[in-house]
Amino acid sequence: MFTPLADRASTVDACVRAIEAEILSGRLGAGARLPGERDLATQLGVARLTLRAALARLADAGLIAIRQGAGTVVQDVHRHGSPALLGPIARDAADRGELRALAAELLAIRRGLAGGVLTRLAGRAPTRAALARLDAAIDAFAAAPADPAALAAADHDVVAALVAASRSAVSGLFLNPVFAALAELPALRAAIYARPADNVAGWRALAAWLRTPRRDPTPMLAALAARDDATLARLRPTSRRGR
Repeated sequence: MFTPLADRASTVDACVRAIEAEILSGRLGAGARLPGERDLATQLGVARLTLRAALARLADAGLIAIRQGAGTVVQDVHRHGSPALLGPIARDAADRGELRALAAELLAIRRGLAGGVLTRLAGRAPTRAALARLDAAIDAFAAAPADPAALAAADHDVVAALVAASRSAVSGLFLNPVFAALAELPALRAAIYARPADNVAGWRALAAWLRTPRRDPTPMLAALAARDDATLARLRPTSRRGR
């Protein structure tokens, strides 16, 4: 079932990815049992301690359940999977040449979460300190190198400042996995930040909106949808592995 791992740079990571790939691809379906620890470690060519560390991470992600006396069982990803799986799912979809469909879904989820933050801000004015933090984050984004990875990190800082301004305890926790998934898809990330000046203009408009006495989130959400449509238009349908 499994073959020895070639990548030894991070054996636990490689072990996680090998087992993860079998589950997310459907080759190991819900209810399937993994080989015993000794056999699986031998198949992967790793030490049992390494395998145990990998299995613990897979269990935390909801992919498997380690049951005393019953072995290691694959779980239903749709019922038990955690948001941490967004990254691996993104990689798997890109490998199958389904980047565009996945990108549309990711952007829609991000937009929906952003809509919740904006709706919250519409009825609850941010503090001056929160606005100052947001302005500083936008300035940092504007000054960031024209590199998708650097821009994505700066953009995440702007989002974090916006979430902090909304005083939401949970929004950022749901947005973080989306940003992690974007990091797995370089082509999508490049499309999002293909025109950094447009990203800056959008953030400046949002900062101005936050300072208006009556804040209707509808125009901001429409602008987000238009930007997402432009991002998808820049993606090649045949992109694989996010490149």
